[in-house]
Amino acid sequence: MALYKTFSYSVEVQYKSRLLSKATLFTLSTTLLTIILPFIVAYRSRGFWLKSSYFYEHPLVHTTYDYLLIAETDDPGVNIICGDTSALDGDRAGDEENCVEVQIQEDDMNQDGKNDVLKFHAHLIVPKNRMISSIILILGIDFKICNVCPLQMQSLAVVTKEFNGQPNAFKSYGQLQIRQMKHLSCLQNILDTSYNSSLFNHEGYSTKNIVDFILEEYLRREVTTLVNPTYSRTQNGRTGTMDLNIILQISEMEFRYTPSLLQELKWAWPQYLSLLLIIYWLFERIRKFVFSNRLLMAWEIIPWRKRD
Repeated sequence: MALYKTFSYSVEVQYKSRLLSKATLFTLSTTLLTIILPFIVAYRSRGFWLKSSYFYEHPLVHTTYDYLLIAETDDPGVNIICGDTSALDGDRAGDEENCVEVQIQEDDMNQDGKNDVLKFHAHLIVPKNRMISSIILILGIDFKICNVCPLQMQSLAVVTKEFNGQPNAFKSYGQLQIRQMKHLSCLQNILDTSYNSSLFNHEGYSTKNIVDFILEEYLRREVTTLVNPTYSRTQNGRTGTMDLNIILQISEMEFRYTPSLLQELKWAWPQYLSLLLIIYWLFERIRKFVFSNRLLMAWEIIPWRKRD
């Protein structure tokens, strides 16, 4: 009649020694190495501490309806200036009659409550016998993210273009992107408003070019937005007018941030534990070999043997 295994248990063989002995020192050393070695191996192999992380989010972007449009002509003394001209000299602020029409539009294409497109349209009257040689558009936007690292800031979308011929229309498509000089500091349930101030506030402005003043102040920031141009088309011809159409697309963006201590521990713990299991098994085999072969002085205690 065949026999089947129904139950089993291990028999524990103990090895005992005095506190001040080589066997005790060996056991203490291997135990400490079992705990410390996984940390050293994981740390030296890099990637143990999670110093940087990232997340993706579609930001909330709205226009502040502040803008500055400067169209330079082939005559340095004749420029077309539209928008925020409060900081310009009096003799240069009288070009607004050339800005016949300006429109700023926001579009939420997928109806998710977040704008996907910003549109800027301007119709300009070009001074007689002049042609536009370059344009710069500075458009104020309100930028906000809410999920992982709450942040709200007043930012800019800057579009520039130089023309070789005599343009009468310019159309440009661009992608609004984030530019970070440092990682975002994530504070739970705290909205970061460090840069939530308008760049069209001209306090401190003296005689410096207004465009240079705004951009220098803006680029000092460690978190900014920029426009990555994807397509543009220029139409040439002498018509006495200039049509500008700027379309900015807003999509999901990547944000870098400094993870919290808890997140770092969740990343480091699996690495440490996986190495700990291997090193623990290795030292257990070494200890078994040393004591079973009586390489160190210790008393062997077997359950079925009676003590002398």
